[in-house]
Amino acid sequence: MPAARSAAIVVIACAATAAIAACGPNTPVAAPSASAVTTAPTAPATASEATAPSTPVPATSPTTAAPTTASVTPSASAPAVSPSAPAMSSAPAPATSCASKPGADIPDSSITVCPDAGPIGSVVHVTIKHCSPTGNGLPDLPASALFFLGPNSWLGTNGGGGAFVRYSPQTGPEATATFTIPATYIGGNQHGPYPTLPVKPGTGYQFVTDPAGECNIAFTVTAP
Repeated sequence: MPAARSAAIVVIACAATAAIAACGPNTPVAAPSASAVTTAPTAPATASEATAPSTPVPATSPTTAAPTTASVTPSASAPAVSPSAPAMSSAPAPATSCASKPGADIPDSSITVCPDAGPIGSVVHVTIKHCSPTGNGLPDLPASALFFLGPNSWLGTNGGGGAFVRYSPQTGPEATATFTIPATYIGGNQHGPYPTLPVKPGTGYQFVTDPAGECNIAFTVTAP
């Protein structure tokens, strides 16, 4: 029996020694099993790939862009501005009215004013023809002088004279003047200095030639 036990012990010892010898060199083999575990995260990568396509699937940009383009384009083109411009440009310009009047006593004498009405500061053109006597050695003049008179001024003694109107040429049968309607004029006064009076809207104004008011024509002041 002791011999059999000894043999069994020897066999067991040899088997243990063989197992230890077999396991010793293969210790590094266990490491690949750990690397296999680290390689396993490739499976989550597949899961992320499954998640990635699901994000672009809801087509957000086409849904948003469609109504934005549809709403902006009609609102931008809706206000039709161009039709309003022709409406303003088609308004007719006010016609300029002129007035002409023959002289009192001298043949072929006349005076013309264009326009015959306007506000203070407006420009008028006056034409005078043969408004001064000729013959018997008198010079050939369109007039001796031209004045713009107000309601409270007149030609002659103490009349104030209104406002002097310069014309050209100074000689010959016809002359023209360009005159700006003033804000004031010189009024008449029988007993003292001549007052400076304001020009106000209304009638009673006229262009008058000297001598003796041979040629005269009315003018209306429309606004201050």
